[in-house]
Amino acid sequence: MLGAKQYGDALNNYIKAGSQSCPPEILEVLAHSEIDRIRLRVAENPRTPKDILELLASDKNVDVRIAAGTNPSTPAYVSYRLAFDEDPDVRLGLADDVNTPIELLEKLMEDSNPYVSHRAAQTRDIVLSQGKVRSFGHKLLHWVKKGLDEPELRYA
Repeated sequence: MLGAKQYGDALNNYIKAGSQSCPPEILEVLAHSEIDRIRLRVAENPRTPKDILELLASDKNVDVRIAAGTNPSTPAYVSYRLAFDEDPDVRLGLADDVNTPIELLEKLMEDSNPYVSHRAAQTRDIVLSQGKVRSFGHKLLHWVKKGLDEPELRYA
């Protein structure tokens, strides 16, 4: 159980982590917090620097990885890597996000987990119906076989 001072410090850090005005140096410190909810708030913050989001995409906590993968500031290659996360909840989180690049949604439609593939198809249909397609930004990209189980996105 946290004492009053510890609880106050944790609450203060939680609020800072979600603040749009929090300096990158503080976000970096908070990204290493022992408290999952603080790291989650850092991963959700669109002002979090890309290198910190990349770090949080490897976090032990599934919710932190999902937040990092769905943050609009996360580089596409980080979201791509999370599309192959061992935990289906991470893949489902990406499949459920309308901001996931359309190429990634289409790849998630091939996921071995039926919940992930179905949700990715639903999300893709929603995105296409709204006409707000987010792409990796390159029309000349294609999937290539990297290894046995891990395809890779490359320039054509």
